[in-house]
Amino acid sequence: MGKNIKEIKFQAEGITCTACAIDMENILLDKKGVLDVSVSYMEGLINICYAPDEIDRRDIIYNLRKLGLKIKPLSG
Repeated sequence: MGKNIKEIKFQAEGITCTACAIDMENILLDKKGVLDVSVSYMEGLINICYAPDEIDRRDIIYNLRKLGLKIKPLSG
């Protein structure tokens, strides 16, 4: 049984260091339905793969903003 997987990318302001990026990845990966997260501190980019039947795009955006980030969706 295959999952429907979607990918969403964001430009983000507020990622202040590499350790912060790693913490953000771990926090987001703890959310049900988030399958993979890549946060680039240097580029200010966040890439998230998720199962839309378990978490929706709005919940992902909410969780990113809750981390104190200003985000702009690039795709997804």
